[in-house]
Amino acid sequence: MIDIVSLYIELASLSKIEQEKRLLPLKRAYPAAAIELEKMLLVDDIPLSSSQLLSQQISNQNPMDQNTFIGQQVMGFTITQLVSESGGMGLVFQGEQRLVSHDCESEKVHKAAVKILRTNKLNSGQQKAIFFNEASILIALDHPNVCSIYGVSEVQGHACIVMDYIDGLGLDSWIANNNVSQNERLNVFDQLMRAVSYLHHEQFFHGDIKPQNIIINEQGHLVLIDLGLASKYQASASEKSHDTIQAFTRYWSAPEQVLGQKCTAQSDVFSLGVILHYLLTDKVATKMDVDKLNNTELNAIIKKALSIRPEHRYSNAEALRKSIRYYQQGLPVQEFSQSGPYLFQKLLKRKPFTSLTCVLLVYSVATSLWIIFN
Repeated sequence: MIDIVSLYIELASLSKIEQEKRLLPLKRAYPAAAIELEKMLLVDDIPLSSSQLLSQQISNQNPMDQNTFIGQQVMGFTITQLVSESGGMGLVFQGEQRLVSHDCESEKVHKAAVKILRTNKLNSGQQKAIFFNEASILIALDHPNVCSIYGVSEVQGHACIVMDYIDGLGLDSWIANNNVSQNERLNVFDQLMRAVSYLHHEQFFHGDIKPQNIIINEQGHLVLIDLGLASKYQASASEKSHDTIQAFTRYWSAPEQVLGQKCTAQSDVFSLGVILHYLLTDKVATKMDVDKLNNTELNAIIKKALSIRPEHRYSNAEALRKSIRYYQQGLPVQEFSQSGPYLFQKLLKRKPFTSLTCVLLVYSVATSLWIIFN
């Protein structure tokens, strides 16, 4: 049997000309697999510039007129302005609700985010499937690092979700606009892992973890947004709805997800590995880039998270978080090494006095035994 996952990873790193050369013998030997690979490679032939990688969304559609929605009312909120045109399957607007005090002397403005679907991309059945999926998931979830939802409605004939307005920057903008240390980046990554760990504990996987869906406010608090692709990860591939739309972003997604195969919590682990590499290098991970990391322990952790085979990755986000915590606490990282010298070196760094005492004790005993028997 041909290993289409491994072939895709190999081909994705090649130039267009090299891809065509590599595909020629495959077309003769495995025509069906070659056609499938060509389809996947056509998802994106654009060079991997950072601006393109950080602003990808589902391609080529007729733009919606944002002015159609400005001033409209939805669930007590007035839509005031467009916030983002890269909100997964739709546009994201800011909504405001003005609350006046009983004495009419003060007024409080309550903000919400209103996500409106690009209706030219899906039929009405698909709209309902995607939006009610996202709504039902978010309503049931309760975590400080996961975006809260107020409800589902309709505006100007478009399905929409009204959710908490997160005032902050996307992960890419946060990095670009702040001089953040490696420890600060790892602390933010820990918040992300806590959010994804919570999803996995609730038996969901996110499905589209990327910088645009990771918002950080001025206080450094992280919120994970856009759970439109989140699903119960025990479901088999055969249980997927025909209305499901693969709206993930290729460069942040696991190979099995890009290929339309069954996704699990380990698919999110792959995306977390790409995010961690991005946090440490400001680049999207490729196999060659991972090999260039100076920190050998973090390098080993990222390599495991980015394994082509899901079963070779961490089982879930919490398992990945545990390895990162071990690294931060100076404990041995078993993905890097389990050798005696490495374990002793880690102990020496953590507890130099205890380690030195043990060495002297062993030396003393060995010397005494040598004297006795000689």
